[in-house]
Amino acid sequence: MTTKELVALEKSLLLQLPGLAVKGSLMFLPPATQILRGISFEGSSFDKTSFSVTMFVTLLCVPERYLHLSFANRVRHKGGGDRWTAEMPDLVEQLGIALEAQAMPFLSPVQSLLDFVELARSRSASGNLQTLRAIAFALARAGQTSQAIGALDQLSDRIDLKVAWQREIADQAGALRAKLVADPAEGQRQLETWEAETIKNLGLEVT
Repeated sequence: MTTKELVALEKSLLLQLPGLAVKGSLMFLPPATQILRGISFEGSSFDKTSFSVTMFVTLLCVPERYLHLSFANRVRHKGGGDRWTAEMPDLVEQLGIALEAQAMPFLSPVQSLLDFVELARSRSASGNLQTLRAIAFALARAGQTSQAIGALDQLSDRIDLKVAWQREIADQAGALRAKLVADPAEGQRQLETWEAETIKNLGLEVT
Protein backbone atom coordinates (compact mmCIF):
# COMPACT_ATOMS: atom_id res chain seq x y z
CA MET A 1 0.00 0.00 0.00
CA THR A 2 1.13 3.54 -0.70
CA THR A 3 1.70 6.09 2.04
CA LYS A 4 -1.45 7.93 0.93
CA GLU A 5 -3.52 4.75 1.24
CA LEU A 6 -2.02 3.96 4.65
CA VAL A 7 -2.81 7.47 5.93
CA ALA A 8 -6.42 7.06 4.74
CA LEU A 9 -6.58 3.74 6.60
CA GLU A 10 -5.19 5.34 9.77
CA LYS A 11 -7.79 8.11 9.64
CA SER A 12 -10.54 5.50 9.29
CA LEU A 13 -9.20 3.75 12.38
CA LEU A 14 -9.54 6.92 14.46
CA LEU A 15 -13.27 6.22 14.73
CA GLN A 16 -12.42 3.10 16.75
CA LEU A 17 -9.36 4.58 18.46
CA PRO A 18 -10.27 8.20 19.20
CA GLY A 19 -7.39 8.75 21.62
CA LEU A 20 -4.80 8.48 18.87
CA ALA A 21 -3.51 11.11 16.44
CA VAL A 22 -2.19 10.68 12.89
CA LYS A 23 1.04 12.08 11.47
CA GLY A 24 2.00 10.62 8.10
CA SER A 25 2.48 6.88 8.38
CA LEU A 26 2.29 7.04 12.19
CA MET A 27 -0.53 6.90 14.67
CA PHE A 28 0.46 7.98 18.18
CA LEU A 29 -0.80 8.83 21.62
CA PRO A 30 -0.40 12.59 22.13
CA PRO A 31 1.42 14.51 23.34
CA ALA A 32 4.66 13.46 21.63
CA THR A 33 7.02 15.21 24.03
CA GLN A 34 9.49 13.16 26.06
CA ILE A 35 8.20 9.76 24.94
CA LEU A 36 6.64 8.77 21.62
CA ARG A 37 4.09 5.94 21.92
CA GLY A 38 2.89 4.98 18.50
CA ILE A 39 1.92 2.60 15.74
CA SER A 40 3.91 2.52 12.51
CA PHE A 41 2.34 1.47 9.20
CA GLU A 42 4.73 0.32 6.50
CA GLY A 43 3.95 -0.83 2.98
CA SER A 44 5.53 -3.96 1.54
CA SER A 45 8.13 -4.10 -1.21
CA PHE A 46 6.72 -7.47 -2.29
CA ASP A 47 3.29 -6.37 -3.48
CA LYS A 48 0.99 -3.35 -3.66
CA THR A 49 -1.65 -4.44 -1.15
CA SER A 50 0.16 -5.79 1.91
CA PHE A 51 1.57 -3.84 4.83
CA SER A 52 2.86 -4.31 8.36
CA VAL A 53 1.76 -2.63 11.58
CA THR A 54 4.22 -2.14 14.45
CA MET A 55 3.46 -0.82 17.94
CA PHE A 56 6.41 0.94 19.54
CA VAL A 57 7.64 3.21 22.30
CA THR A 58 10.71 5.40 21.84
CA LEU A 59 12.57 7.98 23.89
CA LEU A 60 12.77 11.35 22.15
CA CYS A 61 15.80 12.77 23.98
CA VAL A 62 17.99 10.13 22.31
CA PRO A 63 19.25 11.98 19.21
CA GLU A 64 17.92 10.21 16.13
CA ARG A 65 17.57 11.18 12.48
CA TYR A 66 15.04 8.43 11.77
CA LEU A 67 12.54 6.39 13.75
CA HIS A 68 14.15 3.34 15.35
CA LEU A 69 11.85 0.60 16.58
CA SER A 70 14.00 -0.81 19.38
CA PHE A 71 11.06 -1.22 21.78
CA ALA A 72 8.40 -2.62 19.50
CA ASN A 73 6.18 -5.57 18.58
CA ARG A 74 4.28 -6.40 15.42
CA VAL A 75 0.48 -6.24 15.49
CA ARG A 76 -0.93 -9.58 14.35
CA HIS A 77 -4.25 -10.42 12.73
CA LYS A 78 -6.60 -13.11 13.97
CA GLY A 79 -4.85 -15.70 11.81
CA GLY A 80 -1.67 -15.12 13.79
CA GLY A 81 0.38 -13.57 11.00
CA ASP A 82 1.83 -10.08 10.92
CA ARG A 83 1.26 -9.25 7.26
CA TRP A 84 -1.95 -7.36 6.62
CA THR A 85 -3.47 -6.76 3.18
CA ALA A 86 -5.90 -4.24 1.76
CA GLU A 87 -7.97 -7.17 0.47
CA MET A 88 -8.81 -8.55 3.93
CA PRO A 89 -12.56 -8.61 4.66
CA ASP A 90 -13.61 -5.89 7.12
CA LEU A 91 -10.02 -4.62 7.26
CA VAL A 92 -10.72 -1.45 9.26
CA GLU A 93 -12.86 -3.26 11.82
CA GLN A 94 -10.46 -6.20 12.22
CA LEU A 95 -7.38 -3.99 12.42
CA GLY A 96 -9.13 -1.75 14.93
CA ILE A 97 -9.95 -4.76 17.09
CA ALA A 98 -6.33 -5.93 16.90
CA LEU A 99 -5.00 -2.50 17.84
CA GLU A 100 -7.37 -2.26 20.80
CA ALA A 101 -6.35 -5.72 22.00
CA GLN A 102 -2.61 -5.54 21.33
CA ALA A 103 -1.34 -2.01 20.78
CA MET A 104 -3.24 -0.06 23.41
CA PRO A 105 -2.27 -2.38 26.31
CA PHE A 106 1.35 -2.11 25.12
CA LEU A 107 1.38 1.69 24.74
CA SER A 108 -0.91 2.97 27.48
CA PRO A 109 1.07 1.85 30.57
CA VAL A 110 4.13 3.89 29.54
CA GLN A 111 2.99 7.16 31.09
CA SER A 112 6.32 8.46 32.37
CA LEU A 113 10.07 8.29 31.83
CA LEU A 114 10.42 5.79 34.64
CA ASP A 115 7.70 3.65 33.04
CA PHE A 116 9.85 3.71 29.91
CA VAL A 117 12.88 2.60 31.92
CA GLU A 118 10.88 -0.34 33.27
CA LEU A 119 9.81 -1.31 29.75
CA ALA A 120 13.38 -1.06 28.44
CA ARG A 121 14.71 -3.20 31.26
CA SER A 122 12.09 -5.86 30.57
CA ARG A 123 13.15 -6.40 26.97
CA SER A 124 15.13 -9.53 26.14
CA ALA A 125 17.87 -7.38 24.58
CA SER A 126 18.23 -5.25 27.71
CA GLY A 127 22.01 -5.58 27.56
CA ASN A 128 22.49 -4.16 24.09
CA LEU A 129 23.92 -0.70 23.56
CA GLN A 130 20.76 0.91 22.19
CA THR A 131 18.79 -0.26 25.22
CA LEU A 132 21.48 0.76 27.71
CA ARG A 133 21.69 4.20 26.14
CA ALA A 134 17.91 4.63 26.28
CA ILE A 135 17.80 3.61 29.95
CA ALA A 136 20.63 5.99 30.89
CA PHE A 137 19.16 8.92 28.97
CA ALA A 138 15.66 8.31 30.38
CA LEU A 139 17.01 8.24 33.93
CA ALA A 140 18.85 11.49 33.29
CA ARG A 141 15.78 13.14 31.75
CA ALA A 142 13.76 12.02 34.78
CA GLY A 143 16.21 13.76 37.10
CA GLN A 144 17.68 10.53 38.49
CA THR A 145 21.21 11.89 38.10
CA SER A 146 23.24 9.40 40.14
CA GLN A 147 21.44 6.43 38.60
CA ALA A 148 21.92 7.94 35.14
CA ILE A 149 25.66 8.37 35.67
CA GLY A 150 25.92 4.74 36.79
CA ALA A 151 24.00 3.61 33.71
CA LEU A 152 26.22 5.74 31.45
CA ASP A 153 29.31 4.13 33.00
CA GLN A 154 27.82 0.68 32.34
CA LEU A 155 27.14 1.72 28.75
CA SER A 156 30.69 3.02 28.26
CA ASP A 157 32.17 -0.28 29.49
CA ARG A 158 30.44 -2.12 26.64
CA ILE A 159 31.32 0.22 23.78
CA ASP A 160 33.83 -0.84 21.11
CA LEU A 161 35.50 2.37 19.93
CA LYS A 162 36.70 0.62 16.77
CA VAL A 163 33.09 0.60 15.51
CA ALA A 164 31.91 3.91 14.04
CA TRP A 165 28.28 3.82 15.23
CA GLN A 166 29.41 2.85 18.71
CA ARG A 167 31.85 5.78 18.79
CA GLU A 168 28.88 8.07 18.10
CA ILE A 169 27.07 6.62 21.12
CA ALA A 170 30.26 7.04 23.18
CA ASP A 171 30.48 10.71 22.21
CA GLN A 172 26.85 11.34 23.17
CA ALA A 173 27.15 9.44 26.44
CA GLY A 174 30.42 11.12 27.36
CA ALA A 175 29.05 14.60 26.66
CA LEU A 176 25.94 13.92 28.73
CA ARG A 177 27.90 12.41 31.63
CA ALA A 178 30.26 15.37 31.81
CA LYS A 179 27.35 17.81 31.96
CA LEU A 180 25.49 15.79 34.58
CA VAL A 181 28.58 15.67 36.80
CA ALA A 182 29.38 19.38 36.40
CA ASP A 183 25.82 20.69 36.56
CA PRO A 184 22.70 18.49 36.26
CA ALA A 185 20.76 21.47 34.87
CA GLU A 186 23.20 21.60 31.95
CA GLY A 187 22.57 17.92 31.38
CA GLN A 188 18.84 18.60 31.22
CA ARG A 189 19.38 21.39 28.71
CA GLN A 190 21.43 19.04 26.52
CA LEU A 191 18.67 16.41 26.65
CA GLU A 192 16.05 19.04 25.81
CA THR A 193 18.11 20.10 22.78
CA TRP A 194 18.40 16.52 21.55
CA GLU A 195 14.69 16.01 22.19
CA ALA A 196 13.75 19.01 20.06
CA GLU A 197 16.05 17.83 17.26
CA THR A 198 14.56 14.33 17.26
CA ILE A 199 10.99 15.69 17.27
CA LYS A 200 11.89 17.86 14.26
CA ASN A 201 13.63 15.00 12.43
CA LEU A 202 10.57 12.78 12.89
CA GLY A 203 8.23 15.53 11.68
CA LEU A 204 6.35 15.69 14.97
CA GLU A 205 6.60 19.43 15.64
CA VAL A 206 3.36 21.04 16.84
CA THR A 207 2.10 23.37 14.10
